[in-house]
Amino acid sequence: MNQNVKHSPQRLHEFLRQEQEAILEDWRALGKRRINASRDLSDELQRNRVPELLESIAASAEKVSTSTYPAKLPGKWPKHHAEQRWELGFTLEETTREYGLLRMAIFKRLIPQIETMPTEEVGFLNEALDEAIVEAVNNYVAKANRRLASERERLDVTLQSIGDGVVSTGPDGIINYINPAAQSILSCSLEEALGQPVNSVMVTLDETTRERLKCAALCATENGQITHRGPDILLQRADGKLIPAEETAAPLRDARGEFIGAVTTFRDISKERSLRQRLGYLSAYDALTGLPNRALFVDRLYKTLVKAEHDELGVAVLHLDLDQFKDANDTLGRSGGDNLLKKVGKRLASCIDRSDTVSHVGSDEFILFLSDVEHKDYVSGLCDKLQERIGHPFKIRGQDVHISVSIGISTYPDDGLDPNALLKHAETATKQAKAEGRNIGKFFTAQLNQQAEERRHLRAELKKAVAADQLALYFQPQICLSSGKAEGAEALLRWEHPELGQVSPGRFIPVAEQHGELMLEIGDWVLKEACRQARAWDDAGHAPLRISVNVSLVQLRHDTLVSRIEELLSLYQLRPAQLQLELTESLLMTDIAGATDRVRALKALGVGVSVDDFGTGYSSLSYLQELPVDELKIDQSFLRGITSNQEKAAIVKAIISLGESLPLRILAEGVEDRHTADFLRGIGCESAQGFLYSKAIAPELFEAQYLASQ
Repeated sequence: MNQNVKHSPQRLHEFLRQEQEAILEDWRALGKRRINASRDLSDELQRNRVPELLESIAASAEKVSTSTYPAKLPGKWPKHHAEQRWELGFTLEETTREYGLLRMAIFKRLIPQIETMPTEEVGFLNEALDEAIVEAVNNYVAKANRRLASERERLDVTLQSIGDGVVSTGPDGIINYINPAAQSILSCSLEEALGQPVNSVMVTLDETTRERLKCAALCATENGQITHRGPDILLQRADGKLIPAEETAAPLRDARGEFIGAVTTFRDISKERSLRQRLGYLSAYDALTGLPNRALFVDRLYKTLVKAEHDELGVAVLHLDLDQFKDANDTLGRSGGDNLLKKVGKRLASCIDRSDTVSHVGSDEFILFLSDVEHKDYVSGLCDKLQERIGHPFKIRGQDVHISVSIGISTYPDDGLDPNALLKHAETATKQAKAEGRNIGKFFTAQLNQQAEERRHLRAELKKAVAADQLALYFQPQICLSSGKAEGAEALLRWEHPELGQVSPGRFIPVAEQHGELMLEIGDWVLKEACRQARAWDDAGHAPLRISVNVSLVQLRHDTLVSRIEELLSLYQLRPAQLQLELTESLLMTDIAGATDRVRALKALGVGVSVDDFGTGYSSLSYLQELPVDELKIDQSFLRGITSNQEKAAIVKAIISLGESLPLRILAEGVEDRHTADFLRGIGCESAQGFLYSKAIAPELFEAQYLASQ
């Protein structure tokens, strides 16, 4: 065979068209390995305008071979490609590196026959690729300059309009900028502040000792680190008034790292303190009687049960229902009935020790607990005393009002080991007391618990439900009040039993919670099904939707919760932000130490955390600082009659203000009418869910109504 046979010459345009797909495939593989921004792109997005670029080079090269005109360098397609890369978040380095990899892929195929190709065409190829890089650089520089100008304008408008004070200083500590909010907070004018030492304008005092402190700006200047002061400091205004405040200062450096001054942001927290105190009281105490509400009662009872378990002592829970209150309320009118309830609350409180608690939990219902109970005789004696005190006539508007009270009693540990069980059993006993003639006290017994057999049956059937495919997730939309569109969905469990029919969650969830392993199994099924459904909607081409899933105390306490969620997110290839866990306020407070660790671990994954039933009451809101939550769900009890009830409106406004200051997303649940929705939108509430928009519906119907349309 003749070794000197030469390949027939191949022109550049022929080579590029013949090898285009092979070049693109080599380039795609190189980009996936070497450019981070390319790894998650689809093949179509990664290719973008590169095929057109190669064809334009081939077309220009072909014209060169048949005429004397100079080759036209490609400009259109590199520009389009660079613009798309900018929008996808590619850096300039990543975009230009793509062209380097494209050159590598082309010459990998070209080298075996490069000697047969005209030198001027190889030169043109290099020049065309260089021009593409120049076009990309020009595009990025232009866009960066436009963004910088826009950001400067936005920053100026922001600093002029925000509520926080902003003061900047030079390296000598002299003020060179102060925004309007800072002037208002410090009660000084622009002329009075500019050019002055920052320590003379921002006079900072220790709130406890009233000693003068070095302001945060000077601290940041001296130590070169971000400095935070508050909330235990006071700022002295120009008029001498002291205001509680928080301030944070950070050193400023130029592009070379040289120190050029400091910027301080600060705010007056007077209103925030007042709102927190107000909200703390309203959320923990009944507005009518001043007694602890149910949430605070449960919290105190839980702590008492922990102590009782340690000391091996008994606890008694009493549920009281006023027998003739409706008749008295109809006779006296609303204000007279309210006055009667206040007097009843005072009499009940006077009958118990300071270590015990009485709470008003409903129109004519009160609950109380007794600690350190050794004998039931003591409880019986107190029950008689309570009925005697309530039996004495009440003087309302000059007339005697006679009522009586039926009392149900449950005891720890015989009738339950947790607050919910004890309260439920005490209420069951109250119903029996009323059935037997009223104005009597009744201890809970096994015979009174007519639902015990049903619970046992439900537990057995519930164990079969998961395997038998009887459980389903329905979804209730969470609506953005400003746009009217669904921004999330709450996953709600439904059980369709072949014989019992639709079983209410209110019946079977408490049964599951009393049996830890069963609750864990069901909770895991709910989490998995929610993730599976989210994946299905993503695959159908819908925009990612945040799905909220309720988590029980049993799940929160379990060591595997965080790792299991991480496993499910990976299995269904979901972004963590697509999943949000709902934890009730009382649940968080029941196990605050354990909850803190779990919630922080979940946040580290990027999973959202929502506080459900917020506002139903707890005496301290400090847990909002300890737990990195994303959302507060205003309990639906505050929405009933909110447009006409100033007390409820005040609570909801306080919660919204609290959310803005922390900052947290605020969602109102249980919205049932347009007036309530309009009212919430008017006071700044972000989102809502409730029957006004939809009840919980099957995923297929949810997709058709809320995803396909968006």
